[in-house]
Amino acid sequence: MNLRTLQTERLAYAKPVSVHRSGATEEIVMNTKWKWCVSALFVLLISGTFHVGKVQDARAGQAQSVTATPAASTVASQTPQTSEDTLLGTLPPELREAGAAILREKDDEAREQLIWKLLREAGGPSGGYRVTPNVRQFVIALVDANKCSGKWQPCISRVSATLKETSDPLLRQALERWISSHPDPEVAATALDELFEVSSNELAQLLERRIDLAKASRDSSALRTLGRAQERLGSYKWGVARLPSFFWNAPPVFSVKPASAPIRVLAISDFGTGDEEQRLPADTMLKYHRAHPFDFGITLGDNYQDDGAHSPTDPRWQEYWASHYPQLGIPFYVSLGNHDWGSPDGPAAEILYSQKSGAWRLPAPYYTFTAGSVQFFTLNTVLMSEAQLLWLREELEKSTAKWKVVYGHYHVFSALRGDNDELIKRLLPILEQNHVDLYLCGHEHLFQHLKPEGGVHFFVNGAAGGGGRAVHQQAYDRLLFVAENRQGFTVLEADGTSLTVRFIGEDGGHLYDYTLRK
Repeated sequence: MNLRTLQTERLAYAKPVSVHRSGATEEIVMNTKWKWCVSALFVLLISGTFHVGKVQDARAGQAQSVTATPAASTVASQTPQTSEDTLLGTLPPELREAGAAILREKDDEAREQLIWKLLREAGGPSGGYRVTPNVRQFVIALVDANKCSGKWQPCISRVSATLKETSDPLLRQALERWISSHPDPEVAATALDELFEVSSNELAQLLERRIDLAKASRDSSALRTLGRAQERLGSYKWGVARLPSFFWNAPPVFSVKPASAPIRVLAISDFGTGDEEQRLPADTMLKYHRAHPFDFGITLGDNYQDDGAHSPTDPRWQEYWASHYPQLGIPFYVSLGNHDWGSPDGPAAEILYSQKSGAWRLPAPYYTFTAGSVQFFTLNTVLMSEAQLLWLREELEKSTAKWKVVYGHYHVFSALRGDNDELIKRLLPILEQNHVDLYLCGHEHLFQHLKPEGGVHFFVNGAAGGGGRAVHQQAYDRLLFVAENRQGFTVLEADGTSLTVRFIGEDGGHLYDYTLRK
């Protein structure tokens, strides 16, 4: 379809559009059917007729616009060839010996460590996790010349991470060139994944601007629609993992124990390692269960502690899950952590695993159920969409349970990483306004009980794999209890008058308990 065809079809189909000119920029005000306009613009874009100009923030007083420019290819026809002397010449003199060591090294793993070392020596606030300007050309040239490590780490991932923060056109051009013309297909595929993540992050920022407008106008219908778009996009702080839209549909509230029954619940988090650090707490859980039977379990995320499941048949399911927890003979109601989102297919794999394991229950990224006198609300704190927050508020308002317990992976308050500003701003008001009794999380690998806020009590579970940690925030005044460098699990016991939280160490020792009463 060419431009003349598009113009003819627009005249036959749409009402007129008004065009306001300002210098070389055309601001197109669409007063016709918006879907046709967007579709037509997309065809022009991919045909090379238009490039999309940078979208300015309307709140800063700049009109948003689509800029027409001549199409220009930013992707070279083939990967440049670079000599070692030329490579080293791109580095400042004080870094050339470190660069030479990378070029001399034949072992992939050793070369990868040397590249990390160069990034750290390059300095700056990035701490080695970003490509600073003084090593940018060298890192790009390493990939061009097939001289990065075999896993293409940290070269490609650091280029994309830096592009997220700087919008450096040279870094984008490098990723585009590797996708289109690098001789190694693994490089092309890796660069594609990284550029997709960068683009998703940029789209998420644009969507956030529209969400801010909906918040300002208190338009809950718009927030719901935009929140579903957030979920479909799948972009979160550390990456992107996409789920089909219907995977996000929370089921209606369901019951797992009669309302009159007292319950005992096992809570575990940060456990999927497959090593001795996971085996010992798992063995202790089984012994505890024999003496004090659990009715069911919940997970607080990081069910996989590396990069998330790759599929429902990933062989790691056996060592991370099946070898330990089904032996308890109870179902677990699962939540997702940041490591579970670490694989693009991780969340989908964990939802679908519910069909393979009777002990694993994950109907959606967020959902709610009742057990005895408690209603549990399971959150996906890694991608906290506006749709999820609206759902939580509505489900809490409908709840008639004696106790309301919300659980997820990320902390609100913690003496390890410090307070979570995003959850304090977005989640905490909902918990307070709807009289939630308890918020329970993982992530920190550090047992903590923190001062209540607005009537909400905060508990952080210790890890059940991957090791315990110590307090980092000195003179942190929210701590009521902490158990450093310990692993283990949490036990919840509830009836019509009390709700008890109990921390148990990896050796079965009692660490702490606290009881709420009504």
